This record gives sequence, structure tokens and C-alpha cells, in this order.
Amino acid sequence: MAMILRRVLLAVLALAAGAGIVFVLDRLGVPVEFAAAWLVLILALGLLGRAGLVDDASWPPARPERRPRGSEVSRLAWNINARTGEAGILVVRRVQRVLRHRLARLGLDLDDPEHNAAVDALLGAGVRETFSHAEVTRTDLERVMAAVDRLPSPTNLSSPTDQER
Repeated sequence: MAMILRRVLLAVLALAAGAGIVFVLDRLGVPVEFAAAWLVLILALGLLGRAGLVDDASWPPARPERRPRGSEVSRLAWNINARTGEAGILVVRRVQRVLRHRLARLGLDLDDPEHNAAVDALLGAGVRETFSHAEVTRTDLERVMAAVDRLPSPTNLSSPTDQER
């Protein structure tokens, strides 16, 4: 209802403004028919220009979905500096997440000081401290993953989850 009233009010205001313009132009010596014809022409051009803007939801057009390039494995591989052998944060976090998950399946927590002795016994000396270094190298990560592969698997779990793969 408010939309209809708004349109009626707009139409009345447009008619009043048009009549006022024609009246002023008549007083300035412009023939009424000529002023009215130009007013109708301007109104028609305005309506034609607005016709393209009726569907406001279509503009701006939706951005195309950006698909990531390459696989997750290739993105992780590029996260290791080939010259220095230093591993980036993405690959370090991924390896740490796999280690935490495998230890959790065995009932151990990597951050719990009470479990440090048991974790060191399973992984080997120095593997637990790998993630506390400022710079983690590719060889450090290989050592951690070799230790993860040596972990015993619990008997009640049948297959690795998608997150671990």
C-alpha cells in the first residue's frame, strides 16, 4: 500500500513540476505546445532509461566462483622452501594435526605434560619438541611422519578418517 501511495505521490509531483515548467516557459515566450512536447520527450527518455533498471537484483552481476588451483597436496608441497628446506606454517599445522589425531586415538595429548613421557616413548626422543622450534625443516617433518607411521593403531578403530588422510 505504501508503495502505491509513493508512486501516486511521485506522479502528482511530476505532473505539477511539468505544469510549472510549461508555465514558466510560456511566460518566457516559448510556445506552450513546444514546451509541452519537449517535456513529454524528456519524460519518455527518462522512463526508457529507467526500464533497464527495474530488475535491481541482477546488478551487479554475481562474481564467478573462484576455484582453487591445484590439489591440496601440491599446495602443501609449495609450502616447503626448496632452497632452505624450511616448511611453511600450513604444512607444519597439517602434520601437527595428523600427529595430534593419531595420539588422541591412543588416549594421549601432545600438550599435556603428564603424557610427555608416554609420547616420547612412542615417537622417539626429540620428535615432540619439533613443533616448539621457530623454524621447522622438511627433514623434521619427515622424522615426525615416520614416527606417526610407527605408532600402533588401536584395535577398535578400523580405518583412518578423511581428516587424517
